[in-house]
Amino acid sequence: MKQRKLLPYLFVIFIAAGWLTAQDTLPIVEPQLPVSTPQTTQVPVQPQPSVQQTQTTKADALVLFRQGRDLELKGKKAEAIKYYQDAIAVCNAELAKDAARMDAYTIKCWALFRLEQYRQVVDVGNAALNVRYDARIAETMGEAYYFLNDFANCLKSLQSYINNTTENADRVATAYFYMAETYVRLQKFEHADIAYAMAVYKEPSMARWWLRYAQVAEKLEDHKRAYALYTKTLQLTPDNKEAQEGLARVQSKM
Repeated sequence: MKQRKLLPYLFVIFIAAGWLTAQDTLPIVEPQLPVSTPQTTQVPVQPQPSVQQTQTTKADALVLFRQGRDLELKGKKAEAIKYYQDAIAVCNAELAKDAARMDAYTIKCWALFRLEQYRQVVDVGNAALNVRYDARIAETMGEAYYFLNDFANCLKSLQSYINNTTENADRVATAYFYMAETYVRLQKFEHADIAYAMAVYKEPSMARWWLRYAQVAEKLEDHKRAYALYTKTLQLTPDNKEAQEGLARVQSKM
């Protein structure tokens, strides 16, 4: 019965994905690694120490970033900071040898983002995109722009990522979520509604996303749908006080 309540929203999602891109052409947790990390497989005919050193450096930066993320997820942010800083240093050394290495730019942007150095994320990202377009960097810049309150460039960067990556790419769901959050800040609630729908369709296990989706539906005075969405939130997190209060509010208006 609960599944049937959500079926109409899934139907809307497929129509909404195209509409969202067409309707708004504004220039417009945490970055994750791609499902499979690009690896340099080409072996030179005459291997040189400098090439081998570059490959080792890239691997080290990735390992350092992952170690930092693991520590941060365990609540050890102070310890994680050192790993992020070390990852950035390795990336800098790598870029000094090869200014066109996109993996180094990408990992550096991720580490800067975790350090909440959002302006530097944008600066490094722009330098990278001047070399070559990389969707991973565009997405990270989009999130950084959000925290810089630069909503036009946030939407532009996230839309660029969605347009230039595969449907099931690692950060598509997160990109839609940040688009939705941006539209809420801009008080474009219909747009936010569509973006949240896409986010939870792509990643249905995020209770916080369902809550935000429900809150927008309530703001649009779609109380029946908000009720279903608050219910879904509580299925994922039964003790969620915001969802409990929201459910009671919309139930009184149905």
